[in-house]
Amino acid sequence: MKRSIGKKLTTSGLVVLLFIILIFIASQVAVSMFKETSKNLITEYNELDALQEFKLSLGSLMISTNYFASHREEQYKSQFCDEILNTKSKLGDCFLVITRRHDRELLSDLRSAVAKIDSLTVEMLKYSDPENAGIQALLNGVKDEIEYGTGVVDVLLKQTKLEIIKNESINNTVIKHSTYTFLTLGIMVIAILIFRGMIVIRSVTRPIRQLVSITDEISKGNRNARANIHTKDEFSILAQSFNNMINALENTTVTRNYLNNILENMFDALIVTDNGLKIRSANKAALELLGYTESEMKGMHLPELFEKIPEFSGQEHHTGEELAKLRSSIIKQKQFLTKSGRINPASVSCSVLKSEKDGTEGLIIVGHDLTEQYAIENKLDHLRKERLIAINEAQEEERMRIATDLHDGLGQMLTAISYAIQEFAGESDNEKEIKPEVTANIQKQIDAAIREAKSIAHDLIPIVLKDFGLIVAIENLIRKANELYDTKFQFNAFDFNERIDPKLEKALYRICQESVNNIIKHARAKNAMFQILRQNQAIVLVIEDDGRGFDPEFKGKDTNNAGIGLISMKERVIAFDGSFTINSSPDFGTEIIIEIPCRKS
Repeated sequence: MKRSIGKKLTTSGLVVLLFIILIFIASQVAVSMFKETSKNLITEYNELDALQEFKLSLGSLMISTNYFASHREEQYKSQFCDEILNTKSKLGDCFLVITRRHDRELLSDLRSAVAKIDSLTVEMLKYSDPENAGIQALLNGVKDEIEYGTGVVDVLLKQTKLEIIKNESINNTVIKHSTYTFLTLGIMVIAILIFRGMIVIRSVTRPIRQLVSITDEISKGNRNARANIHTKDEFSILAQSFNNMINALENTTVTRNYLNNILENMFDALIVTDNGLKIRSANKAALELLGYTESEMKGMHLPELFEKIPEFSGQEHHTGEELAKLRSSIIKQKQFLTKSGRINPASVSCSVLKSEKDGTEGLIIVGHDLTEQYAIENKLDHLRKERLIAINEAQEEERMRIATDLHDGLGQMLTAISYAIQEFAGESDNEKEIKPEVTANIQKQIDAAIREAKSIAHDLIPIVLKDFGLIVAIENLIRKANELYDTKFQFNAFDFNERIDPKLEKALYRICQESVNNIIKHARAKNAMFQILRQNQAIVLVIEDDGRGFDPEFKGKDTNNAGIGLISMKERVIAFDGSFTINSSPDFGTEIIIEIPCRKS
């Protein structure tokens, strides 16, 4: 599954956001707890302040009571009454601020003590005589209640202080735990940011560094450099696109070194000129063809390499139309002038060099050296003439053989018949009775002449080939050769179930006939093997003998000694687009392999 860089960053951001939310929730919980404990502390401090104020009022009331008990004066009595009112007021303040967390019975006792003090004061005020003994008893009662109330206040103060200590402890715990929580979550967020940041930075910087490295390699000429990035994100797509771009450039553009290598290794001469026909550059083939060095060629005028260019005016700059006319004249040139003044035949082509802005920058001349081609054509013409002479010689030899056969064979037989008839015609009339032995002799000579005529005709036109086909004709040829000569001939045919083209049959028969003659006359072989094979696309003829053999390379170079028979055989094979192969060496016999295309019907 591909993950884009945006998704990676989004995932990292969501993780960080989650931790931030957790920190926010933890902070809200801590603030809530802190607010609660702080509220409780404020309440407890208010209670403590009210209780202390009430205790102070009780203390003041005790002092006023003591003064009043000692002096029994009106001013002290008034002060005593004011302190009682103040104590009642402070008690009211205590009831307003003290919460239900305190012992409610103590508060009730405290209220009862104040109420008794108030009732005792009311009783005391009924006495008009300050020195009355009842007043002292009432004042003592007031003092007892004040002391009792002071004890209750002390208990309440102790409870309040304990609550304050408890809330302060809770508050400190909240602060400590909140601090630990914030520190932990903060450290985790920082760690995640660092870890994920390093991963994202590495996933971004590594492909970038690799692409920069590949770019440097390509700029240095290493066109095989490719980006190997498999990050499953946009960089992988970018690397694939980068490689596709390099492959496209590789297929559509070439480097300067690559182009120079092509130009330097061109077989044909390449010359580039400017608009003034001054040579700007020439490849190695042009320098070798014309005999100049690179420094000598640069700056030369192109017409110096040809005998004459009619349209060349010698001006410094030529327009596009003028270059087009010069191109037509250069194409008509058939040779170059070399540095030594020798005329070198060549095939010349020329084109106008276009600029990027549809202008012209000069001419491009490509010359193909025809010296070797002319030499080969002359040699082929010489060989063709020699072969024609050799074929004529073969025809003459064949005519001579036929003439000899007619003269020495059939001619002698006919002469003998003629002599026999003349002898018979010279006898007297009484002796003209035909003798049986004379008739038999004439008939025998006539039969021999007929056989000789058939033999000569068979050699010229094999009737068996026409009537019965190639295989029967070759078998007949081999049988006759075994009857007449010491060499043992063998013949095998494979997969020949139908007739083939009569012209091809005649060519193969003549090849076999010529091979028999060569084996008998030149090879002096004891054994020879003829094998013919019919395939789907061709006919293969293999002829082997264990005779003297020869060197095919030597005979191929010397036409006069090549053997007219072999030349005739090869010409017949080539006429049918076949292949003719000779494997031979002195004293190791000869093998001829002939393959002629012939599709099965």
